[in-house]
Amino acid sequence: MKLPPKHVFAIASLLLIFPLVKKSIAADAQPVTMACSSFPPYKIENPGTGPKGMDVDIMLEIFSLAGRDVEYSFYPWKRAVKLVEQGKVDGLCGCSYHPDRDENFLFSDILGYHSQGVFLSEDVSLRNFDSVADLKDLSVASVRGYAVHKELIENGIKAYEATNDDDLLTLLENKRVDAVYSYRDSILFALANRGKSGHVTYRELVSHPYYFCFSKKSEKVQSIIDDVNQGLRTIRHNGTYEEIRKKYQ
Repeated sequence: MKLPPKHVFAIASLLLIFPLVKKSIAADAQPVTMACSSFPPYKIENPGTGPKGMDVDIMLEIFSLAGRDVEYSFYPWKRAVKLVEQGKVDGLCGCSYHPDRDENFLFSDILGYHSQGVFLSEDVSLRNFDSVADLKDLSVASVRGYAVHKELIENGIKAYEATNDDDLLTLLENKRVDAVYSYRDSILFALANRGKSGHVTYRELVSHPYYFCFSKKSEKVQSIIDDVNQGLRTIRHNGTYEEIRKKYQ
């Protein structure tokens, strides 16, 4: 039986479209892969039975809401960024926005804020703190490799180097430095792990938003972004977002 031309055209169109639909469904069925870098209390590598980190908890919650499986691994920061830029991993567990990242990344809605400032020992005063340059008369410590450490150097401030936040607190408590320049939540988390608030004063300088960041080379990037943004809206509305954050304060 010979089919009318319009039926032949319809069947041919379906044959062309079906592989594309099948490919899209298969892509969405694959686990989302994420690259994390250790940054307590946001991302905690090798947590054992302890907390995984607030960003990891949020990530797991929103992908669960979307019915997606997610696999995440920890890498040094520069390697994590490169893996996502190359499309070998779908996304980063968190990153700040910079215009030069637009070429390779799509950004979710705001995941949270990184607040940074200075922690002063109890016998140290700081009249003005409008810029990093105001720390020039103090002995200051920061974690080597953090952006805040680079900021101190760029402002001509000699910074004592530490390998982690706990070492920073040891320097401050032993009065080997006057101040610690770091991220608020990181230091507060380290203090909480020591079982004390410490005799320190915090002065905030800036607070910047950060996001989940996804590779433009991922074939499922737009559907991931849509699910992530919907998940973020849901957990902010139902209170889960704040419940997660409070666990780390």
